[in-house]
Amino acid sequence: MVSSYRLQMRHYTIKSEEVGMRLDKYITKVKPDLTRAFIQKIIKNGYVFVNNKKTTKTSHNLKENDELLVNIPSIKEVGILSENIPLDIIYEDSDIVVTNKPAGMVVHPTDHGAHVSGTLVNALMYHCKDLSGIGGEKRPGIVHRLDKDTSGLIISAKNDKAHNYVSKQIHDREITKKYITLLKGHLSPKAGSIESPLEKIGGQKDMRVSTKKHAKYALTHYKVIKYVGDYSLVEVQIVTGRTHQIRVHFSAIDHPVCGDKMYGDKILNSKLKTLNLNRQFLHAAELTFRLPKNNEEIHLTAPLAGDLEGVLKKLN
Repeated sequence: MVSSYRLQMRHYTIKSEEVGMRLDKYITKVKPDLTRAFIQKIIKNGYVFVNNKKTTKTSHNLKENDELLVNIPSIKEVGILSENIPLDIIYEDSDIVVTNKPAGMVVHPTDHGAHVSGTLVNALMYHCKDLSGIGGEKRPGIVHRLDKDTSGLIISAKNDKAHNYVSKQIHDREITKKYITLLKGHLSPKAGSIESPLEKIGGQKDMRVSTKKHAKYALTHYKVIKYVGDYSLVEVQIVTGRTHQIRVHFSAIDHPVCGDKMYGDKILNSKLKTLNLNRQFLHAAELTFRLPKNNEEIHLTAPLAGDLEGVLKKLN
């Protein structure tokens, strides 16, 4: 019997054009955030019901008007599934792996039914077999994060010693992180800094500039690479690593990140969708830090993601 502990339940009715589809293929279609391997696992483990009957056969053929109940278990129910997801590895040794994360990939699973599959951690579990456990049950190997719709460089640790070594550099602000972003309007002056504390709103991920005592210090340096039409292509270096720091800082000075659904300009974003900008124009392009194995400094770069490069070409 399937446990009801923190399950996310989804109901579906099979339409005429979906008749004959395999059960696993259908769920992949309606839940594209889950990988096929994860879907097959939950079917075999009894989390899927067809017409109120548990169905454990992944190849079960669906009929018109079939009623599906798909229970998506939490991490605590099924554990983290290692998944053979391709990784763009920029650097790797016995201690760390640095990947160029694509936009749309969540960094680590959550335990409330969303993002239990297809994350960077799922991919790393397959690639590395073992990861640092300091990040916790849902975040093995994760030293720092990137937003789902931000592409670029991210460091993961293979052992606890390496995790501590890199984390200390982050804490001491010794790691140089540079991003490329496209902003609304012509940013002026062409180089400068934004030093504004940030606070979370109502305990959520939404952030804002704040003068309250509990707000956290945040410092962002920037340099305009060039003006592109009515926009500014900008190199950004964050000294602190607050949640949504770049997006909130530039929004606060009326130059929001193009494509940013949370802090951006909705009218502008609609316009840029015609150029196939479907996410925030933000890419983690450079990392400079010291390697755990020998304390030597390394500088890594990741080219601008293809979708963002395509937007720039159209604007030019």
